[in-house]
Amino acid sequence: MKKQYLITPGPTPIPPEVSSKEGMPILASPDHEFGASFVEVMKGLKYVFQTRNDLFLITCSGTGGMESAVAT
Repeated sequence: MKKQYLITPGPTPIPPEVSSKEGMPILASPDHEFGASFVEVMKGLKYVFQTRNDLFLITCSGTGGMESAVAT
């Protein structure tokens, strides 16, 4: 019988300065501070990917990203 393996990533090490932020209050999307953070993240991503084009930030797994790309 052939053995099958499921190889998934993780666990991922998280720096202490990141895990310490988990106790902070959650920002709601209509909040002004959330909007400012979102704009900052998008600017940073454009720098990382060296593009001036529009980016789409989706909060899901890689499978969800692939499904949204195919369904569009």
